[in-house]
Amino acid sequence: MLALIANTAGCKPQEPDEFYDNEAIDEHWQRMRVNPVFREEILKSLKPIREFIKTSNDPDGYNLFRKVAEFSSPPYSDDRFPTVGAFEAFVSSKMKGTVPASTIDLFRMKVIAFKAGLDKRNRRLFNNPIGRRMMFERNLITASTNLIIVPDALLEHWAEQIRRHINIGIFADPIDRRGHEGVVYIDGVGDISTARYPLNHNSSMPMLSQFELANYLIVLVPFSRIKEHYYLRKRQRDEGIILGSRESTASQSSLLQLRWFRIIVDEGHELGEHDAGSDVTHFINDLASERRWVMSGTPTTGDEDSPDFTAKGLDQLQRLLLFLRHSKYGVSHDGEHPSVTHEGESRKELAKNTWDNVVKTPFLNKIESGREELYNILHEVMVMHKKEDINLPKPIFKQGEVIVVIPPNVQSTIVDAVHSAGNDTAAYLEAMSKLGVCEKRLTSEELRRKIALKCEGSARFDLLLSEYLGTDRFQSLVDEKQAHYIVEAVETERKKLNAKGGSILENFDAPITAATISNNVACDRRPIKAVVYSQSHNNLLSVAEYFYRSFRPENIAELTEGKIADMAYELGRFRNSYKEGKKCPICGGWNDYNGKKMIGCRSLLMEVCDAEGRTFLIEPERVKRAAGQFEFSSSNVGAVGTPVDIDRLGGAPLSEYRISHKNWQVGDSLCIDARGDHPLFRKRWSHDQWVAYGSDRCMELAAMDGYQGRDGFLGPLPEYEKKSDSVYVKLNKWQVCGKFHGKNRWYSGPTLEGAKLEKESQDVFLLLLDAKLSHGLDLSFVTHLFLLEPIDDAALLEQVTSRAHRLGCTGPVTIETVNVWQELDEETKKVAKEFSSVIQYEDRKELSKAVCEHCYRSFESLEKAENHEQSCERNPDSEVVVDPFHLSSVYRDIKPPAPVSVCPL
Repeated sequence: MLALIANTAGCKPQEPDEFYDNEAIDEHWQRMRVNPVFREEILKSLKPIREFIKTSNDPDGYNLFRKVAEFSSPPYSDDRFPTVGAFEAFVSSKMKGTVPASTIDLFRMKVIAFKAGLDKRNRRLFNNPIGRRMMFERNLITASTNLIIVPDALLEHWAEQIRRHINIGIFADPIDRRGHEGVVYIDGVGDISTARYPLNHNSSMPMLSQFELANYLIVLVPFSRIKEHYYLRKRQRDEGIILGSRESTASQSSLLQLRWFRIIVDEGHELGEHDAGSDVTHFINDLASERRWVMSGTPTTGDEDSPDFTAKGLDQLQRLLLFLRHSKYGVSHDGEHPSVTHEGESRKELAKNTWDNVVKTPFLNKIESGREELYNILHEVMVMHKKEDINLPKPIFKQGEVIVVIPPNVQSTIVDAVHSAGNDTAAYLEAMSKLGVCEKRLTSEELRRKIALKCEGSARFDLLLSEYLGTDRFQSLVDEKQAHYIVEAVETERKKLNAKGGSILENFDAPITAATISNNVACDRRPIKAVVYSQSHNNLLSVAEYFYRSFRPENIAELTEGKIADMAYELGRFRNSYKEGKKCPICGGWNDYNGKKMIGCRSLLMEVCDAEGRTFLIEPERVKRAAGQFEFSSSNVGAVGTPVDIDRLGGAPLSEYRISHKNWQVGDSLCIDARGDHPLFRKRWSHDQWVAYGSDRCMELAAMDGYQGRDGFLGPLPEYEKKSDSVYVKLNKWQVCGKFHGKNRWYSGPTLEGAKLEKESQDVFLLLLDAKLSHGLDLSFVTHLFLLEPIDDAALLEQVTSRAHRLGCTGPVTIETVNVWQELDEETKKVAKEFSSVIQYEDRKELSKAVCEHCYRSFESLEKAENHEQSCERNPDSEVVVDPFHLSSVYRDIKPPAPVSVCPL
């Protein structure tokens, strides 16, 4: 797609034909040219040039424009500008070389707009919907700009691909005098030539005007901005701010005021997924352009094995043709035809009925004419590339195993209940409460009915065990085991890579190298990049806590929340393995740059008090451990504060107290490293230096607040008689460094705002990926994908696998499902057998499941999967006869275009 954009750079959409009488316009011009009131219309036409001059900071250009504007303003006392064309030619010739050609074109479009109003006979036409639509179309600014609309999660990916594959300098306008600016604009980021990486997105950044957008070759906009503009327009309509026809609402969004050369919608299958359409769909369908593209991994959604796949798919295709403005099966907003036919049927309904009669109904009835017409349409509008066409490395599917031992107290509770509860519902509910079943579940009528049905039979054991397996207590055990399994797997792979000599990366402009040839043997030397995927947001966050205990925070990127700024930044970190930000001049803490003004340091500091009553600030990294009850009670320790209960840390050791502030409480007893010359921390400023920066005033403010306020300073650490690096302190409070050192209260020293932006390498090898944010992501550089839940749906498994197994991948990706099995001790198993348990079957632990590498269906064994592959309909080497009237068979008949020859054969 980027190559197509580059090859058509500078091309513009065709302008609608003129429908007015030039002679009548010239006649009216003669009367208007001596009328001072007409000055306003002239200045409106000059607005695009004026807007460019204002932003260019060119004094000579400003003086020239001022002279042109004065000379062009009526009334004209001489014979200047006898026609509208003479006025247009004068301005164009004078400003040529001072403003870009695109700005001259915008001026020309403004001239066309007021020309149409000079013919009085058009006024009646403009009072009806057809005329207003015609005028709306001709008022649009014709631009050579390509609008690319992408899901929020893909903004970083598109920016990365444009940066790699488009030579910005070739397309820059030399008249613009801004270097490489003015070629690619990313909404929420700015010009790509000045963008910082990892990508920093600011959703509050206003959209450029239509005059500014028209000067770019590419404008990249996320779905969230489209949705925002849709609701802005809807709210204005509801409040009565916008009156009149639909066309008049265009003034509320600069995106609607252009006639784009090309609109490209990534993951565009959403445009056809629902009959009513989404908010994004409605807005995109209102955009005007000459050319339209939909990019998607699949033309239609749904399970190919579903009996209604073909019928639903045909409906989705017709809605895509609606967006594409197909002349027969879509609807055209070209301004030349009314939206309602003479029979009262809307053009949209007419297109849908024609599609049903000519294509859908015959195809579903297995009539050849329906299939032939469908193939001809798709062959005309579709360019399809399949994975088998580009010979990608095949994915490797693996089944991992995690055994979670049911805690002994849980087993005993279950065994006691099944032997003693009988058919007493209250006894079962009491046992379930002990097992950790939530209150909402215990009071539900569904659970009570289930108990009534099962408590008298042999299923009572399974009833209790299944309720426990659904509790948060058991899920936390599962999360911990899965996290440890993945940590061990990733560390093993990284050790194997180091044994090969480490990873190999090429330069920035080339993709990650998959393999190098050493002694004629291919050796995979890609950096280990692992993704942990889950369909449960809460489970993913729970697993994340255990990852942070095993890896450093800089090793992990998170794609768990839907904020576009966070997604773009985290994906950039994961892809490029570096971060950008500033180091605080006070505490030395790192602050990630997110595209917004950086004012106060966001690193946490702790205020602590030692046994002698001295209060000071420390970095959390100085905490060696929290003091537990045993350590606190030791007579020779001298601990202060309150001992920390290890249960509060969720089973983590006391040495990991500092990792999460969620575990901290005021008064906690801590053992810290009090060395002033610690090798891992920047040297603290002296007492005299702090006095110069206002520390005396800080202490005055702190005293006024009873030392419970926000003021404090990171002064020198106390000196202790015993030269030991371990000191016991009590935690008083904690907050970010910027709040302790309030510039607007007392601090006058160097600040984060004045610090220099820096780039710092990071070893980022793990990405936590929420299923809701995974659609369309390009993770072709990923080496391992861990699934926290088994995926039996072939279509979903293919979609997830395709995040990494796609065009651009240079090596195989390992897809490993981390299966979880519960385990009981031998005595409990005897009870389970006595009560005919079906949950604890040993054969449920079989890990022989295999996946077809073509259709992604799962089979019980590798042998069955291989046998299926021989007859799989998606296997290009298979000789199986495919149903020609299944929609997927038509897709397979669409072949990729032949390669373009760039030299004589």
